Amino acid sequence: MRTAAMIVAVLGTLLVGTGVPTAEASTNAAPAATTHATVTTHATVTTHATVTRDATVTRDAAVTRDAAATTDDYWVVGGDQTGRRLTAYDPAVADWNTVQAVKWTWQPTVTPGGFSADEVSAFGLIADFKLRRRPSGAQSLVVAAGGSRGVAAVVSYPGGTRQWARVLPGNLHAAELLPDGNIAVAASTGGWIRVYASSQGPGAATYAEFKLTDAHAALWDPVVRRLWVIGRDPDSDRHILTALAVEGTPAAPALREDTGRRAELPTGGGHDVYAHPLDPGKLWLTTGSAAYLYDKTARTFTPAPAGADRNAVKSIGSQPSGQIVQTRADSAKSPPGSCVASTWCTDTVDFFAPAMTRRRVGAAFYKARVWSPYYGVVDQSLRGTVWSRARTASGAWDGGAALIDDNGGVSAVAVAALPDGGLRLLTVVPGSGVWDRGRSAAGVWDEHAVKIDGNGGITDVSAAALPDGSLHVQTVVPGSGVWGRARSAAGVWDASAVKIDDNGSVSRVSAAALPGGSLHVQTVVPGAGVWNRTRSAAGTWAAASVKIDAGPAVTAVSAAGLPDGTLHVQLAVPGSGVWNLARSAAGAWGARAGIDANGSVSALSAAGRPDGGLHVQTVVPGAGVWDRTRTPAGTWGTSATKIDANGSVLDLSAAGPRDGAVHLVTLPDID
Repeated sequence: MRTAAMIVAVLGTLLVGTGVPTAEASTNAAPAATTHATVTTHATVTTHATVTRDATVTRDAAVTRDAAATTDDYWVVGGDQTGRRLTAYDPAVADWNTVQAVKWTWQPTVTPGGFSADEVSAFGLIADFKLRRRPSGAQSLVVAAGGSRGVAAVVSYPGGTRQWARVLPGNLHAAELLPDGNIAVAASTGGWIRVYASSQGPGAATYAEFKLTDAHAALWDPVVRRLWVIGRDPDSDRHILTALAVEGTPAAPALREDTGRRAELPTGGGHDVYAHPLDPGKLWLTTGSAAYLYDKTARTFTPAPAGADRNAVKSIGSQPSGQIVQTRADSAKSPPGSCVASTWCTDTVDFFAPAMTRRRVGAAFYKARVWSPYYGVVDQSLRGTVWSRARTASGAWDGGAALIDDNGGVSAVAVAALPDGGLRLLTVVPGSGVWDRGRSAAGVWDEHAVKIDGNGGITDVSAAALPDGSLHVQTVVPGSGVWGRARSAAGVWDASAVKIDDNGSVSRVSAAALPGGSLHVQTVVPGAGVWNRTRSAAGTWAAASVKIDAGPAVTAVSAAGLPDGTLHVQLAVPGSGVWNLARSAAGAWGARAGIDANGSVSALSAAGRPDGGLHVQTVVPGAGVWDRTRTPAGTWGTSATKIDANGSVLDLSAAGPRDGAVHLVTLPDID
């Protein structure tokens, strides 16, 4: 039987705080000539056509979808409202009344659990619970108990100690742990979805609220970076499924509906929403009278298969084997089941494809959950296809974007303009590595990309071209640092990468070249700030980075060099906006200057033009991509221009070739 520690998942991390720039020197990793152990050299030329999107996910291929509970399936946890506890059962054991079936049990305690007596007393009508893996590798469970006076909690797993808890009214019905450590809670009679800043400490009380009548579900979706919720629109009273963008910072979260993902339910009484472990494009969903599979792209509801489409289903999910797991109120069965403690309880968990039942005598289950710590069978890295859009030297943006890489497995992009007018596009494919594709000065893209780095753990990439025609690419390897690899003007890639920063906490990287031949690489260290490291025109890296911004909340960075020798670095700060840091040609850094007050910006890119103009592009999730300009005289435009209405863009990069155009590549998600 699979346990929670048997798989590795990747969760995003959100950051906190604000700060001001400083020129504080830091020994944020001296360069070291160490090569990637897993580097693929230029001699290995493989086209993108051979890359499989989920190449690193192999275990599903061996799973039989319609088999009985297998050793690849997880435990199933039931929330017993009578026993006031969570219990994990082995679904492969037919009799859940035996000690062999019970694998773990938990209920809050004052000692040793660390809960208050008030919190323990509020833990009765157990409404929801989920196991989640944190970015650190530790696991926590979230739980919500309802009634007029219930409790929501974040609890260590498997130890069961209190990490955060709060007694709350409103008949809590669902809970979810967000990647940043905050908890989302749904309250049915309270009519709200809240995100509490539980990441800030065991007693944190700050929360963001979204009004939703009869709110019943909360599910974080790492594929689209949204919180799925279900309930009724407070104004129209329509039964809806919708998605919320979680914005702001972990310390001060904010919620915004992504209205483009709203769907009206085909039947009333929305109840449960859960991830489909084998298909990141689908959700399980139940209402008062039916159970469905929801297609996030097509926005269609299909009846649940294999007899699982029933009324009064309180929870739904499925195993890696494909077997569906449900609880259904005993009062709705014909003949009625044994649980009479309430109209919504059952002592039985039902399985479909293949069908079986597991009964715990005397239990009063409301929900049962597949005890996986992941949002899907393996959490999906955010990824998509790559598109290009250009602005002519005269200022006209293309009316549409052109597809230049249809590999749906790309997670990050970078583009750089060469002195000869050509472009180089770098793409990161998780589990595979980094790929390079060229565009000639005549505007023709290479048919295939070439793999230049086989390290499948790379998470971010940046690139800059120097006046001598060489191209320099920087990659982030979590836990290791930042690595650089160069391509000569003749087109020959270095056989190996060189470590240029050994800080394994770097999350984002950007780079820009200056007319004199120097290269500047910027790195974001969550909770610490932003650093700049310089490579001289002679090819020597500075022994230390310079801290150029102390703000711990920066989540995205971009940079561009201008013909006058100045360098401009842009920073995105959730809840605050976009800031520009300028470095003079003499090397002096200026103070932060706000250039965009939209605190929802998630990604940035920048490009300098030969005339001295600067273009900065920003992504607002659910809304699109904007372009803001700075004139050669140094004046920022008072407003940005929307150049792409695609609200699913994950990443982007821009370059300004010698002809005065601006080329923008975008990475919309596969949804």
